[in-house]
Amino acid sequence: MIRTRERFACLTLLVSFLLCIGTAIGTPLGVRYFLRNARVDQKVTLEQQRGTPRMQRGGQGEIIALVGVAVGVTRGTVVTTGATDQGALTLYDPGDEPIVLSQVQIYADSAVTLLRARSPRFNASPLTHEVALSVTEGRVRISVAPAGGRPTIVELQTPHLTASLNEGSYEVRVHSNFSELAVRDGDAQVTALNEETVDLGPSQRTIAQSESTTLRVLSAERNLLTNGQFQPPISDSWEVYQRDIQQEPAGTVEATTLEGRSVARLHRSGFGHVEIGIRQSIEYDVRDFASLVFHLNVQIRSQSLTGCGSLGSECPIMVRIDYKDTSGTDRVWYHGFYSAEATPSNLTPEWDEQIPAGTWFAFDSGNLIELFQEPPALIKTVTLYASGHSFDAFITDVELLAQE
Repeated sequence: MIRTRERFACLTLLVSFLLCIGTAIGTPLGVRYFLRNARVDQKVTLEQQRGTPRMQRGGQGEIIALVGVAVGVTRGTVVTTGATDQGALTLYDPGDEPIVLSQVQIYADSAVTLLRARSPRFNASPLTHEVALSVTEGRVRISVAPAGGRPTIVELQTPHLTASLNEGSYEVRVHSNFSELAVRDGDAQVTALNEETVDLGPSQRTIAQSESTTLRVLSAERNLLTNGQFQPPISDSWEVYQRDIQQEPAGTVEATTLEGRSVARLHRSGFGHVEIGIRQSIEYDVRDFASLVFHLNVQIRSQSLTGCGSLGSECPIMVRIDYKDTSGTDRVWYHGFYSAEATPSNLTPEWDEQIPAGTWFAFDSGNLIELFQEPPALIKTVTLYASGHSFDAFITDVELLAQE
Protein backbone atom coordinates (compact mmCIF):
# COMPACT_ATOMS: atom_id res chain seq x y z
CA MET A 1 0.00 0.00 0.00
CA ILE A 2 2.85 2.38 0.95
CA ARG A 3 4.73 1.65 -2.32
CA THR A 4 1.59 2.26 -4.29
CA ARG A 5 1.18 5.65 -2.66
CA GLU A 6 4.85 6.50 -3.31
CA ARG A 7 4.52 5.54 -6.97
CA PHE A 8 1.34 7.59 -7.31
CA ALA A 9 3.02 10.57 -5.66
CA CYS A 10 6.07 10.27 -7.95
CA LEU A 11 3.82 9.96 -11.00
CA THR A 12 1.83 13.03 -9.90
CA LEU A 13 5.02 15.03 -9.44
CA LEU A 14 6.30 13.92 -12.87
CA VAL A 15 3.06 14.79 -14.64
CA SER A 16 2.93 18.16 -12.87
CA PHE A 17 6.52 18.86 -13.87
CA LEU A 18 5.83 17.97 -17.51
CA LEU A 19 2.68 20.10 -17.52
CA CYS A 20 4.62 23.00 -16.04
CA ILE A 21 7.36 22.67 -18.66
CA GLY A 22 4.77 22.31 -21.43
CA THR A 23 2.92 25.40 -20.24
CA ALA A 24 6.12 27.40 -19.89
CA ILE A 25 7.18 26.51 -23.43
CA GLY A 26 3.81 26.12 -25.17
CA THR A 27 2.18 29.33 -23.98
CA PRO A 28 4.71 31.75 -25.49
CA LEU A 29 4.91 29.61 -28.64
CA GLY A 30 1.14 29.65 -28.93
CA VAL A 31 1.00 33.40 -28.36
CA ARG A 32 3.77 33.89 -30.94
CA TYR A 33 1.91 31.73 -33.47
CA PHE A 34 -1.29 33.71 -32.87
CA LEU A 35 0.45 37.08 -33.20
CA ARG A 36 2.13 36.00 -36.45
CA ASN A 37 -0.81 34.26 -38.13
CA ALA A 38 -4.03 35.88 -36.92
CA ARG A 39 -5.83 37.69 -39.74
CA VAL A 40 -8.70 40.13 -40.08
CA ASP A 41 -10.93 40.92 -43.05
CA GLN A 42 -10.16 44.04 -45.07
CA LYS A 43 -12.69 46.82 -45.60
CA VAL A 44 -14.22 46.44 -49.07
CA THR A 45 -16.56 48.75 -50.99
CA LEU A 46 -18.24 48.38 -54.37
CA GLU A 47 -19.02 51.56 -56.32
CA GLN A 48 -21.42 52.05 -59.19
CA GLN A 49 -19.72 54.12 -61.91
CA ARG A 50 -21.94 53.54 -64.94
CA GLY A 51 -25.25 51.78 -65.41
CA THR A 52 -26.34 49.33 -62.70
CA PRO A 53 -23.76 46.65 -61.83
CA ARG A 54 -25.26 43.68 -60.01
CA MET A 55 -24.01 42.21 -56.75
CA GLN A 56 -24.75 38.97 -54.90
CA ARG A 57 -23.39 39.23 -51.36
CA GLY A 58 -21.42 36.18 -50.29
CA GLY A 59 -22.46 34.43 -53.50
CA GLN A 60 -25.84 33.62 -51.96
CA GLY A 61 -29.30 35.11 -51.87
CA GLU A 62 -30.82 37.74 -54.11
CA ILE A 63 -28.93 39.62 -56.80
CA ILE A 64 -29.00 43.37 -56.12
CA ALA A 65 -28.84 46.13 -58.73
CA LEU A 66 -26.24 48.51 -57.33
CA VAL A 67 -26.95 52.23 -57.08
CA GLY A 68 -24.29 54.33 -55.34
CA VAL A 69 -21.80 52.63 -53.02
CA ALA A 70 -22.09 49.31 -51.17
CA VAL A 71 -19.95 48.99 -48.03
CA GLY A 72 -19.00 45.90 -46.07
CA VAL A 73 -18.62 43.70 -49.15
CA THR A 74 -17.83 40.16 -47.94
CA ARG A 75 -15.80 37.30 -49.39
CA GLY A 76 -17.70 35.20 -51.88
CA THR A 77 -19.50 38.27 -53.27
CA VAL A 78 -20.13 38.06 -57.03
CA VAL A 79 -20.19 41.22 -59.17
CA THR A 80 -21.52 41.15 -62.74
CA THR A 81 -21.90 43.93 -65.31
CA GLY A 82 -23.96 44.30 -68.45
CA ALA A 83 -23.11 45.98 -71.73
CA THR A 84 -23.39 49.53 -70.32
CA ASP A 85 -22.25 48.95 -66.73
CA GLN A 86 -19.03 49.75 -64.92
CA GLY A 87 -18.06 49.41 -61.25
CA ALA A 88 -15.07 49.33 -58.92
CA LEU A 89 -14.16 47.16 -55.95
CA THR A 90 -11.87 49.00 -53.54
CA LEU A 91 -10.06 47.11 -50.77
CA TYR A 92 -8.71 49.05 -47.79
CA ASP A 93 -6.25 48.33 -45.02
CA PRO A 94 -8.34 47.27 -41.97
CA GLY A 95 -6.64 49.90 -39.78
CA ASP A 96 -8.02 53.31 -38.86
CA GLU A 97 -6.53 55.08 -41.91
CA PRO A 98 -8.39 54.47 -45.25
CA ILE A 99 -5.37 53.25 -47.23
CA VAL A 100 -6.19 51.54 -50.52
CA LEU A 101 -4.56 48.12 -50.92
CA SER A 102 -6.11 47.26 -54.27
CA GLN A 103 -8.66 48.66 -56.68
CA VAL A 104 -10.44 46.35 -59.11
CA GLN A 105 -11.95 48.21 -62.06
CA ILE A 106 -14.74 46.10 -63.55
CA TYR A 107 -15.73 46.94 -67.12
CA ALA A 108 -18.79 45.98 -69.17
CA ASP A 109 -19.88 42.35 -69.65
CA SER A 110 -17.69 41.04 -66.83
CA ALA A 111 -18.02 38.72 -63.85
CA VAL A 112 -15.79 38.94 -60.74
CA THR A 113 -15.88 37.04 -57.45
CA LEU A 114 -14.10 38.28 -54.32
CA LEU A 115 -12.67 35.06 -52.89
CA ARG A 116 -10.62 36.50 -50.05
CA ALA A 117 -9.47 39.83 -48.60
CA ARG A 118 -7.41 39.45 -45.42
CA SER A 119 -4.65 41.30 -43.58
CA PRO A 120 -2.56 40.45 -40.49
CA ARG A 121 -4.31 41.41 -37.25
CA PHE A 122 -1.10 42.45 -35.49
CA ASN A 123 1.87 44.58 -36.59
CA ALA A 124 4.24 41.84 -35.37
CA SER A 125 3.10 39.51 -38.15
CA PRO A 126 5.47 39.06 -41.14
CA LEU A 127 2.59 38.10 -43.46
CA THR A 128 1.37 40.16 -46.41
CA HIS A 129 -1.97 41.78 -47.17
CA GLU A 130 -3.78 39.10 -49.18
CA VAL A 131 -6.48 39.43 -51.85
CA ALA A 132 -7.91 36.66 -54.02
CA LEU A 133 -10.15 37.26 -57.04
CA SER A 134 -11.81 35.10 -59.66
CA VAL A 135 -12.56 36.63 -63.07
CA THR A 136 -14.68 34.31 -65.21
CA GLU A 137 -15.45 36.67 -68.09
CA GLY A 138 -14.86 40.17 -69.36
CA ARG A 139 -12.22 42.81 -68.70
CA VAL A 140 -10.78 43.92 -65.36
CA ARG A 141 -7.96 46.28 -64.35
CA ILE A 142 -6.26 45.66 -61.00
CA SER A 143 -4.01 48.03 -59.08
CA VAL A 144 -1.98 46.73 -56.14
CA ALA A 145 -0.31 48.86 -53.46
CA PRO A 146 1.50 48.22 -50.15
CA ALA A 147 0.36 49.65 -46.81
CA GLY A 148 1.93 50.02 -43.40
CA GLY A 149 5.31 48.83 -44.63
CA ARG A 150 3.71 45.55 -45.67
CA PRO A 151 3.36 44.32 -49.30
CA THR A 152 0.04 43.36 -50.86
CA ILE A 153 -0.31 40.22 -52.97
CA VAL A 154 -3.31 39.65 -55.24
CA GLU A 155 -4.04 36.08 -56.30
CA LEU A 156 -5.90 36.11 -59.60
CA GLN A 157 -7.84 33.15 -60.99
CA THR A 158 -9.43 32.77 -64.41
CA PRO A 159 -10.68 29.63 -66.20
CA HIS A 160 -7.30 29.42 -67.98
CA LEU A 161 -4.63 30.65 -65.53
CA THR A 162 -3.71 31.67 -62.01
CA ALA A 163 -1.40 34.58 -61.26
CA SER A 164 0.29 36.23 -58.31
CA LEU A 165 0.31 40.03 -58.70
CA ASN A 166 2.75 42.19 -56.77
CA GLU A 167 2.69 45.97 -56.39
CA GLY A 168 1.75 47.51 -59.75
CA SER A 169 -1.02 47.81 -62.35
CA TYR A 170 -2.49 44.94 -64.40
CA GLU A 171 -5.24 44.15 -66.90
CA VAL A 172 -6.91 40.80 -67.52
CA ARG A 173 -9.26 39.92 -70.37
CA VAL A 174 -11.17 36.62 -70.17
CA HIS A 175 -12.73 35.04 -73.25
CA SER A 176 -14.46 31.69 -73.71
CA ASN A 177 -11.29 29.80 -74.71
CA PHE A 178 -8.39 31.97 -73.48
CA SER A 179 -7.31 34.56 -70.93
CA GLU A 180 -4.86 37.42 -71.48
CA LEU A 181 -2.93 39.09 -68.65
CA ALA A 182 -0.96 42.31 -69.25
CA VAL A 183 1.40 44.04 -66.83
CA ARG A 184 1.34 47.84 -67.05
CA ASP A 185 3.68 48.29 -64.11
CA GLY A 186 5.01 45.77 -61.59
CA ASP A 187 5.59 42.02 -61.98
CA ALA A 188 3.47 38.88 -61.98
CA GLN A 189 3.97 35.11 -61.83
CA VAL A 190 1.52 33.31 -64.14
CA THR A 191 0.67 29.58 -64.13
CA ALA A 192 -1.31 27.89 -66.91
CA LEU A 193 -3.61 24.85 -66.60
CA ASN A 194 -0.69 22.55 -67.48
CA GLU A 195 1.25 24.07 -64.54
CA GLU A 196 3.71 25.86 -66.83
CA THR A 197 4.84 29.14 -65.23
CA VAL A 198 6.20 32.41 -66.65
CA ASP A 199 7.27 35.66 -65.01
CA LEU A 200 6.03 38.94 -66.46
CA GLY A 201 7.59 42.37 -66.02
CA PRO A 202 6.44 45.88 -66.97
CA SER A 203 4.90 46.21 -70.46
CA GLN A 204 4.67 42.44 -70.91
CA ARG A 205 1.69 40.13 -71.35
CA THR A 206 0.86 36.46 -71.84
CA ILE A 207 -2.05 34.45 -73.23
CA ALA A 208 -3.25 31.18 -71.65
CA GLN A 209 -5.59 28.99 -73.69
CA SER A 210 -7.95 26.15 -72.84
CA GLU A 211 -5.64 23.73 -74.62
CA SER A 212 -2.30 22.98 -72.96
CA THR A 213 -0.18 25.32 -75.09
CA THR A 214 3.08 27.01 -74.18
CA LEU A 215 2.87 30.34 -72.39
CA ARG A 216 4.73 33.03 -74.29
CA VAL A 217 5.91 36.40 -73.04
CA LEU A 218 4.63 39.08 -75.44
CA SER A 219 4.88 42.86 -75.61
CA ALA A 220 2.00 44.78 -74.08
CA GLU A 221 0.86 48.21 -75.21
CA ARG A 222 3.51 50.91 -75.08
CA ASN A 223 2.77 53.79 -72.70
CA LEU A 224 3.76 57.05 -74.40
CA LEU A 225 3.46 59.01 -71.13
CA THR A 226 5.89 59.02 -68.21
CA ASN A 227 5.10 59.34 -64.50
CA GLY A 228 1.37 58.95 -64.92
CA GLN A 229 1.13 58.13 -61.20
CA PHE A 230 2.70 61.48 -60.27
CA GLN A 231 5.61 60.39 -58.13
CA PRO A 232 7.26 63.58 -56.85
CA PRO A 233 8.86 65.71 -58.07
CA ILE A 234 6.12 66.15 -60.64
CA SER A 235 8.12 68.84 -62.49
CA ASP A 236 10.62 66.24 -63.76
CA SER A 237 8.06 64.90 -66.23
CA TRP A 238 5.16 67.38 -66.31
CA GLU A 239 5.11 71.13 -66.88
CA VAL A 240 2.87 72.92 -64.36
CA TYR A 241 1.09 76.04 -65.66
CA GLN A 242 -1.49 78.67 -64.71
CA ARG A 243 -3.31 81.05 -67.03
CA ASP A 244 -6.42 83.24 -67.51
CA ILE A 245 -6.35 84.27 -63.85
CA GLN A 246 -9.18 86.76 -63.35
CA GLN A 247 -8.67 87.04 -59.61
CA GLU A 248 -6.16 85.68 -57.10
CA PRO A 249 -5.53 83.08 -55.75
CA ALA A 250 -4.55 81.18 -58.87
CA GLY A 251 -4.85 77.73 -57.28
CA THR A 252 -2.34 74.90 -56.93
CA VAL A 253 -1.23 71.77 -58.74
CA GLU A 254 0.72 69.34 -56.58
CA ALA A 255 1.76 65.72 -56.31
CA THR A 256 0.29 64.27 -53.12
CA THR A 257 -1.09 61.07 -51.61
CA LEU A 258 -4.77 60.19 -51.34
CA GLU A 259 -5.83 56.97 -49.60
CA GLY A 260 -2.33 55.61 -50.12
CA ARG A 261 -2.25 56.43 -53.86
CA SER A 262 0.09 58.90 -55.53
CA VAL A 263 -2.04 61.52 -57.28
CA ALA A 264 -2.00 64.97 -58.83
CA ARG A 265 -4.30 67.39 -57.02
CA LEU A 266 -5.80 70.44 -58.77
CA HIS A 267 -7.23 72.76 -56.15
CA ARG A 268 -8.55 76.29 -55.98
CA SER A 269 -10.88 78.20 -53.68
CA GLY A 270 -11.82 81.59 -55.07
CA PHE A 271 -13.89 83.69 -57.46
CA GLY A 272 -13.49 84.43 -61.14
CA HIS A 273 -12.18 82.19 -63.88
CA VAL A 274 -8.80 80.45 -63.78
CA GLU A 275 -7.15 77.55 -65.56
CA ILE A 276 -4.42 75.48 -63.89
CA GLY A 277 -2.92 72.23 -65.07
CA ILE A 278 -0.01 70.10 -66.20
CA ARG A 279 1.17 69.09 -69.65
CA GLN A 280 3.67 66.67 -71.10
CA SER A 281 5.36 66.91 -74.48
CA ILE A 282 5.11 63.62 -76.40
CA GLU A 283 6.16 64.34 -80.03
CA TYR A 284 5.65 60.70 -81.02
CA ASP A 285 4.90 59.39 -84.52
CA VAL A 286 1.91 57.03 -84.23
CA ARG A 287 1.29 56.20 -87.89
CA ASP A 288 2.47 52.59 -87.41
CA PHE A 289 0.06 51.90 -84.56
CA ALA A 290 -3.34 50.25 -84.95
CA SER A 291 -4.63 51.24 -81.50
CA LEU A 292 -4.18 54.30 -79.27
CA VAL A 293 -6.08 54.38 -75.96
CA PHE A 294 -6.07 57.06 -73.27
CA HIS A 295 -6.71 55.90 -69.68
CA LEU A 296 -6.84 57.66 -66.32
CA ASN A 297 -8.53 57.58 -62.90
CA VAL A 298 -10.18 60.76 -61.63
CA GLN A 299 -12.00 61.93 -58.52
CA ILE A 300 -13.86 65.21 -58.03
CA ARG A 301 -14.34 66.25 -54.42
CA SER A 302 -16.01 69.59 -55.09
CA GLN A 303 -16.77 72.26 -57.72
CA SER A 304 -18.56 75.60 -57.52
CA LEU A 305 -19.92 75.78 -61.08
CA THR A 306 -22.77 73.60 -62.31
CA GLY A 307 -21.86 71.17 -65.07
CA CYS A 308 -18.84 72.54 -66.90
CA GLY A 309 -20.01 76.14 -66.71
CA SER A 310 -22.25 78.08 -69.04
CA LEU A 311 -20.19 77.28 -72.14
CA GLY A 312 -19.36 73.69 -71.22
CA SER A 313 -15.63 74.44 -71.10
CA GLU A 314 -14.98 75.00 -67.37
CA CYS A 315 -14.71 71.45 -66.07
CA PRO A 316 -12.91 70.58 -62.81
CA ILE A 317 -10.98 68.00 -64.84
CA MET A 318 -10.22 68.34 -68.55
CA VAL A 319 -8.07 66.24 -70.88
CA ARG A 320 -6.59 67.82 -74.01
CA ILE A 321 -4.53 65.95 -76.61
CA ASP A 322 -2.85 68.01 -79.32
CA TYR A 323 -1.91 66.11 -82.49
CA LYS A 324 -1.10 66.48 -86.17
CA ASP A 325 -3.20 64.53 -88.63
CA THR A 326 -1.83 62.73 -91.69
CA SER A 327 -2.20 65.87 -93.80
CA GLY A 328 -0.07 67.92 -91.36
CA THR A 329 -2.98 69.90 -89.84
CA ASP A 330 -2.89 70.67 -86.11
CA ARG A 331 -5.92 69.30 -84.27
CA VAL A 332 -7.17 68.95 -80.67
CA TRP A 333 -9.18 66.28 -78.82
CA TYR A 334 -10.97 67.07 -75.53
CA HIS A 335 -12.69 65.12 -72.78
CA GLY A 336 -14.05 66.74 -69.61
CA PHE A 337 -15.40 65.48 -66.29
CA TYR A 338 -17.81 67.16 -63.87
CA SER A 339 -19.95 66.02 -60.92
CA ALA A 340 -22.31 68.94 -60.13
CA GLU A 341 -25.54 68.60 -62.10
CA ALA A 342 -25.69 70.82 -65.18
CA THR A 343 -28.53 73.34 -65.47
CA PRO A 344 -30.66 73.82 -68.60
CA SER A 345 -28.71 76.98 -69.41
CA ASN A 346 -25.38 75.11 -69.47
CA LEU A 347 -23.97 74.05 -72.80
CA THR A 348 -22.90 70.40 -72.68
CA PRO A 349 -20.52 69.44 -75.50
CA GLU A 350 -20.32 65.77 -76.37
CA TRP A 351 -16.94 65.51 -74.68
CA ASP A 352 -18.26 66.54 -71.23
CA GLU A 353 -19.09 63.60 -68.94
CA GLN A 354 -20.80 63.60 -65.55
CA ILE A 355 -19.28 61.28 -62.92
CA PRO A 356 -20.18 60.55 -59.27
CA ALA A 357 -18.68 62.99 -56.75
CA GLY A 358 -16.15 61.85 -54.17
CA THR A 359 -15.34 58.47 -55.72
CA TRP A 360 -12.71 57.25 -58.15
CA PHE A 361 -13.83 56.95 -61.76
CA ALA A 362 -11.85 55.05 -64.39
CA PHE A 363 -11.97 56.36 -67.96
CA ASP A 364 -10.88 54.57 -71.13
CA SER A 365 -11.21 56.50 -74.36
CA GLY A 366 -11.54 53.66 -76.81
CA ASN A 367 -9.34 53.68 -79.91
CA LEU A 368 -8.42 57.33 -80.49
CA ILE A 369 -7.25 56.58 -84.01
CA GLU A 370 -10.91 55.94 -84.83
CA LEU A 371 -12.31 58.65 -82.54
CA PHE A 372 -10.12 61.56 -83.63
CA GLN A 373 -11.58 63.91 -86.21
CA GLU A 374 -8.84 62.80 -88.62
CA PRO A 375 -6.34 59.91 -88.27
CA PRO A 376 -3.31 61.08 -86.23
CA ALA A 377 0.25 61.12 -87.49
CA LEU A 378 1.99 62.74 -84.50
CA ILE A 379 0.91 63.07 -80.86
CA LYS A 380 2.28 66.43 -79.72
CA THR A 381 1.21 67.06 -76.11
CA VAL A 382 -1.14 65.74 -73.42
CA THR A 383 -2.61 68.34 -71.05
CA LEU A 384 -4.60 67.71 -67.86
CA TYR A 385 -6.19 70.79 -66.34
CA ALA A 386 -8.95 72.28 -64.20
CA SER A 387 -10.97 75.27 -65.36
CA GLY A 388 -13.53 77.30 -63.45
CA HIS A 389 -13.80 79.12 -60.12
CA SER A 390 -13.48 76.76 -57.11
CA PHE A 391 -12.65 73.08 -57.50
CA ASP A 392 -10.88 70.18 -55.81
CA ALA A 393 -9.97 67.30 -58.13
CA PHE A 394 -7.53 64.38 -58.22
CA ILE A 395 -5.94 62.45 -61.11
CA THR A 396 -3.79 59.30 -61.23
CA ASP A 397 -2.91 56.27 -63.39
CA VAL A 398 -2.63 58.34 -66.58
CA GLU A 399 -1.67 56.28 -69.64
CA LEU A 400 -1.57 56.75 -73.41
CA LEU A 401 -1.33 53.16 -74.63
CA ALA A 402 -0.18 52.47 -78.19
CA GLN A 403 -0.25 49.03 -79.82
CA GLU A 404 0.93 47.99 -83.27
